[in-house]
Amino acid sequence: MTIKIGVMDSGAGGLTILQSIHAAIPQANLIYFADQANAPYGQQTPLFITRRLIEIADYFIAQGCQMMVIACNTATVAGITELRQSISIPVVGVEPAVKPACSSSVCKRITVLATQGTSISKRLNDLIDTWRFDTDVEVLASASLATLIDSMPTSLSELKEEVARIAEQVLSNKSDTLVLACTHYPLVKNLFDEVLPLVSIVEPSRGVTAQVQRLIAIHDVPIGAECRSEVSVLTNGSAQLKASLSYWVDPLMAQVTYIHI
Repeated sequence: MTIKIGVMDSGAGGLTILQSIHAAIPQANLIYFADQANAPYGQQTPLFITRRLIEIADYFIAQGCQMMVIACNTATVAGITELRQSISIPVVGVEPAVKPACSSSVCKRITVLATQGTSISKRLNDLIDTWRFDTDVEVLASASLATLIDSMPTSLSELKEEVARIAEQVLSNKSDTLVLACTHYPLVKNLFDEVLPLVSIVEPSRGVTAQVQRLIAIHDVPIGAECRSEVSVLTNGSAQLKASLSYWVDPLMAQVTYIHI
């Protein structure tokens, strides 16, 4: 039997996590669900997000998933505790890579780029308090970057303007490390690399993938040895949102399918 893992996000951002898991565990069957009909999650209440997580988890379990990954910082903060109490399969969340950023910063100045909801969350501020030590940490929020990423390719011009604005702030902070504290943001890491060539950019996909592998070992879940795995990408978004999601999906890996959840 091959392990089956459900991965969810409000939009395209979690695809960076999906791709990382697929690369590390190529024999795993993966289902990705983008809850685009309810995006952005930053405008939803924690109660609403928690209910959505439970509904999506129920769908994953009905499809035979043995593990669920919440590939969304906002959803992790809002509902991972309640979700773990509600379902029987292991759940992996995502958190900003503050610890490795503080450890690797040479000048001891980093900037954490987050959504507005994550930027003021207790979870993020607790992480910073725990791992900053002698590092100066600036938190920078973007109200539009995740939405612009979900609107590609029509939003490219506005997206580049927002990246440039953020880069000015990072340089003003004199940071040598930028933490991408939203899973959407690594999709445009190349744009940040262009405008911040001397800044180290840290994102969470490796850490999430490592945790998935640890839980597989702890729970003794069989991985299987099939050469070909199945990767499904699903959305409940409109035709326009589906097209935007398809922009970010590797066509050799999967096609985007509409489903009502």
